[in-house]
This record gives sequence, structure tokens and C-alpha cells, in this order.
Amino acid sequence: MGGVYRLDVQPGTIVRNNLIHDVNVFAYGGWGLYTDEGSSGVVLENNVVYRCQSAGFHQHYGRANIIRNNIFAFNKEAQLARTRIEPKLSFIFTNNIVYFDTGWLWSGNWGDDLKMDHNIYFDTRVAAGDDHTRETFRAWQGRGHDLRSLFVDPLFIAARRDNFRLDWKSPARRFGFRQIDLNGVGVRPKYRGP
Repeated sequence: MGGVYRLDVQPGTIVRNNLIHDVNVFAYGGWGLYTDEGSSGVVLENNVVYRCQSAGFHQHYGRANIIRNNIFAFNKEAQLARTRIEPKLSFIFTNNIVYFDTGWLWSGNWGDDLKMDHNIYFDTRVAAGDDHTRETFRAWQGRGHDLRSLFVDPLFIAARRDNFRLDWKSPARRFGFRQIDLNGVGVRPKYRGP
């Protein structure tokens, strides 16, 4: 289903400092971070999620989840997905970077039961003259979302080589995004086998 799969009400749960990539599926699933079936009270922060088949982040339904300071890059079908609108605050999505070259920015149902702002979005296809995503983003802002977000290249050091550190000139640095330290990712020494 996903690199990290959460289910049900889980106040106080924090999913932090993960490197998730290449999550693929035969028929259904393939998300990086997936809050499913009423997941509520979950914080997803400082994660780097890339090249997942369906999307980097997906929320089926739930409430009061916080998604902040993450990088979602090069996910295939869509970058962000959600599938059920509810009459309450579903999630807060802030200070994230969404960077891609294929698929859609959003998939599923995107209502007004969420707060999204202060993010950086960039579709590399814009440089080649494909302005569809930028127009989609402008329409999204026209609905009152992501009003202080930017559609601009975050200037990763070498995203095509899976290096998502930010160049010192990155607009994300000036925007308050905190560089994610990936030096300690992976299986911890005490959990490695002989």
C-alpha cells in the first residue's frame, strides 16, 4: 500500500526522517506516505519521498493530520492524492517541496476541508513549454488555497541523481524550509544482523 501506512485515530503519532522511494505496485497502492481510513492526529515531517508509483502522499480520509517540511519528488501518476472529502479539517499541508516531471500534481478529490500554504511546487515540464501544471496551480490559488506558496524551482543540488539537498541559492531556504539531514537514514546499527 505504501512506504509508511497509517490506519485509524493515532494522536501523537509522528512519522519523521524517513527516506522512501521506488514504492511500486501491480494493481493498487504504491504511495509513499499513506494515511488511510480515518487516520487522525498524525504528523508527517522531514521525510523525503520519491519515485513512488501512485503518489508521494495520499490521504483517504481522516482529520487534523499535519504534513510539513517534506520533499515529494518524481512520483509517477500524481504527487499528492486524496480520495474522500469530509466536513472537517482533513489535514494541514505546509512548508513542503513538491517537484516532478511526470503525472499530475493532484489526483482524487480536493475540497476545501484542508489547509495548504507556504509550500513550493515545481513541474520541470514548464521549462519545456508545458504550462498545464502552472495553470492548474493558479486555479487552485483562485479557490483560496496555497496563497503564499510558490511555483518555482527549489534548486536541488542534483535531483536526477537522488540528491535532494538544497543549493545555497534555493528559494526554499529563504522560504523557511529546513534542510532534511539524510546522513542517518537506513537500518540502525543495533538492528543489523550479524
